[in-house]
Amino acid sequence: MRAPLPLLLAFSVGCALSGCGAVQVPAEREDAFTAAVAAQRAGRPVEAMAAAYGYVREATVDDPRYDRALRLLALAAEDLGLRHAASLWFLEVARGRRAPALLPEAIRGLQRALQGPHDADALVTGYLAVADIPGLPEDLQGFVDFQQGLHAARQGLDDWADTRFARLPPGSQWADRAEYVRAVRLVSVRALPAARALLERLLARGEVLPRDLALDVRRSLARLDLHAGDFSSAIEHFRLLQAEAPGDPELLLEMAWAHYQAGDTRRTLGLLLALDAPIYSDLIAPDRFLLEALALRRLCQFSPARAAAVRLDEAHGAALRDLYAGVPALRSPSLRVAARRRPEVKPLSDLAQALEAE
Repeated sequence: MRAPLPLLLAFSVGCALSGCGAVQVPAEREDAFTAAVAAQRAGRPVEAMAAAYGYVREATVDDPRYDRALRLLALAAEDLGLRHAASLWFLEVARGRRAPALLPEAIRGLQRALQGPHDADALVTGYLAVADIPGLPEDLQGFVDFQQGLHAARQGLDDWADTRFARLPPGSQWADRAEYVRAVRLVSVRALPAARALLERLLARGEVLPRDLALDVRRSLARLDLHAGDFSSAIEHFRLLQAEAPGDPELLLEMAWAHYQAGDTRRTLGLLLALDAPIYSDLIAPDRFLLEALALRRLCQFSPARAAAVRLDEAHGAALRDLYAGVPALRSPSLRVAARRRPEVKPLSDLAQALEAE
């Protein structure tokens, strides 16, 4: 029985070839495979993809070179920027387990895929988080165990998450990431002093901590400081974060709230004014206008405060009216546009845009 090749992947191949001119593929399948290997080694991904596809389209999963051809397709797709197609080919190699020697490379390909827009349902929920994948090199095994522990924690299966996290090599980035997950769990049960202590221990690791994790840890500490009323400490954390992530509009908004709560109204308005820059036009934050109104009212600027409230309606009025009227989100263009820019939905929106681009 011929193995079905996902239509999306076949379509990706066709698009790649039609966009780059005609590619001659040897008629004999064995010659096609040899040509694919040679083209991949020579850095010619279009030729490699064409030849590998010429081999695999007539193959079955029992073919001894089936997974090696899929590997060539995945590598060529990565080189061409077809990240989603590459991730699905790597997933097929890993899930099939027909070529154990290729499993580490396939898992590493999935790890790279997770660093950008990706189909979390297929790659994580459908495989990495639930599959039994032993015998990997230590760094890859840590990646898999962390993904499985994180998935369990998100499902509320704390004991299972702790079992997975206990396998992580001490001092590795995955052990540090697991500690951050534990801190978040402590916050969720209101064990704030314990959460703070854990976060401070993580931050004390300095440059050993991955940059993205260090930013998350510092942001969490800033929010805990805000909750505790320690505004000066929160503002200092936010200031250091701004130096590391200057283009984050939500960070500017959080800083504005911190300064407002600390009583520095003019600094609050300065940060809100910065949010009017075109670079931040994608920010969906109705409370930004409410904060402006509150700050202006504190300065007894009542007319500008009312104008700020009117700006809220100008910016988001259509979406808010549809929301209050109970219009289904899929039938409201305004709600759809707003939803795509929310942090909770942005990964799916980014994936949709990436698929369009591919």
